[in-house]
Amino acid sequence: MKKKPKLIIFIILFSTSLVLNLYLGIDRYIKSTYTPNLEDQQILGEMTKMVLENEQYQEIASRETVYAIKQGVSRFNVADPSSVFHYEIYVQTEKESYIFSCTDEGCSDVSNEGWTYSRYSEEEPILPMDNKN
Repeated sequence: MKKKPKLIIFIILFSTSLVLNLYLGIDRYIKSTYTPNLEDQQILGEMTKMVLENEQYQEIASRETVYAIKQGVSRFNVADPSSVFHYEIYVQTEKESYIFSCTDEGCSDVSNEGWTYSRYSEEEPILPMDNKN
């Protein structure tokens, strides 16, 4: 009769542990699909330099105020996670965010492949920060 409460406690602890480990494993996997690792950061750094030297970027910067340049990686739901086509550089202006990516598998050049909403069209830049307490 005394073994029954111990068995119930064991089952509860085992089930809780299983659910928690599944959650943490899935969470870690999903984060790894959009978080750049060290190799990704090097590639994105070189791509950012290519964007800054790009003619399309120069045109954008001449007509709009560039507030930020963000680097991104998206391995989620892509056919080839090792491809350079999942790297993106976002040039954020007061009007739009322009998305630059590699033009070929060797990433010999970058191009503006799309655009999206920019948070700066309705909000102020974050910097300089006000330290009012």
